[in-house]
Amino acid sequence: MERLLRYSAEHERVIRLMLMDEAGNLSQVNARILRYDADTVDFITTRSPRTVTVPRSDILAIDFRKGDDGQVL
Repeated sequence: MERLLRYSAEHERVIRLMLMDEAGNLSQVNARILRYDADTVDFITTRSPRTVTVPRSDILAIDFRKGDDGQVL
């Protein structure tokens, strides 16, 4: 998880996040990470561009966006 957060933040690349909110609802978003620390993650969503801050514990999984193989030129 740490590697993909750093990849997105350092290279301004979009990644896919699987999130669970307090009510137990699952959601998937494509987002670019702005900053993160041990407790929170700040990102911009691609569908309706807005800045979101979530507790790191709400992130269940992170993956490369479809078509991205993680190579940086």
